[in-house]
Amino acid sequence: MKHQKLTIKQKRILKNILVVVLLIISFPSYTPTQVIIKSDHILISNHLLSRPIECSSFDGLTYTGLDGKKYSHKSYVGVHPLTISNTITFSTSKTLYSAPFSYYATSNTAPAGSYHVTKEAGRYMYIEGKGWVSSQYVSIDVNNSIENTTGIPLYKDYMIPEASSHRTHYAMRPLYITIHTTDNTSKGADALSHAKLQYTGNVRSASWHYTVDNHCIYQSLPLNQQAGHAGDGVMPGNGASIAIEICVNSDGHLYMAEKNAAKLAAALLKQYNLSVDQLRMHHDWSGKECPRPMIEGQFGSMSWESFKKQVYNYMRTV
Repeated sequence: MKHQKLTIKQKRILKNILVVVLLIISFPSYTPTQVIIKSDHILISNHLLSRPIECSSFDGLTYTGLDGKKYSHKSYVGVHPLTISNTITFSTSKTLYSAPFSYYATSNTAPAGSYHVTKEAGRYMYIEGKGWVSSQYVSIDVNNSIENTTGIPLYKDYMIPEASSHRTHYAMRPLYITIHTTDNTSKGADALSHAKLQYTGNVRSASWHYTVDNHCIYQSLPLNQQAGHAGDGVMPGNGASIAIEICVNSDGHLYMAEKNAAKLAAALLKQYNLSVDQLRMHHDWSGKECPRPMIEGQFGSMSWESFKKQVYNYMRTV
């Protein structure tokens, strides 16, 4: 039996497939987690590691491990612990950690009660004089709802149930407001529809705090609890920002929905003593093209800069 020779086109296709396979094997995908100071060392980590790597220095591009190895900031980036001054309360004892990673669990515990915390990093908070504790199933002395929505009807009829897997139950002190769009143009896909979606159990693992349309606002989560919306793991997008989803349903009015979202964002920034500089797009955290209409300049939508200007102007009147 004679073997057929591959054509030039077939050889080119085969070569391209082999190149892609080699690239996948050679360059594994890393998801940045966090950079933490512990004593005089920097701890770096990503989702492939079972424990952090201790490093002696960082020159802005590369971390130098205690063993002399170099680690690129493109694979290992993050934030240092943020200074806070809050009170947290938990009803059962919690494990103490010597650093904010599960690897550093100790045999000691903090009894149930209220404690003053001075630092937070990812999903851990530092109790002065004791150590780090997980912020899951912890309440924090931060307002859990907005006090002034500038006249837009606000409903809480469909808050995500306590037992739902879409509640992270991690405490949060809001530092940013993140703007999304639902990407659902179906008729009837308004704020109530999306609130019910979260209430009954979204098939996606995502969750968010508010949904806004051209008529009203629905709240789905307390504002002192983290949601899963930014695509950045335990970084500040998920860990320290309030998520607002703007409806884009075809039977709604996108521009008016964006105006309502701007009013809500202004009220939230004002309530938490934040500035318009702490307003973010979903795109800023993970690179996703969201809020799509603002990024793409779609007809009927305002630009991101126009949205920020509206938020700034509303803040002056709240």
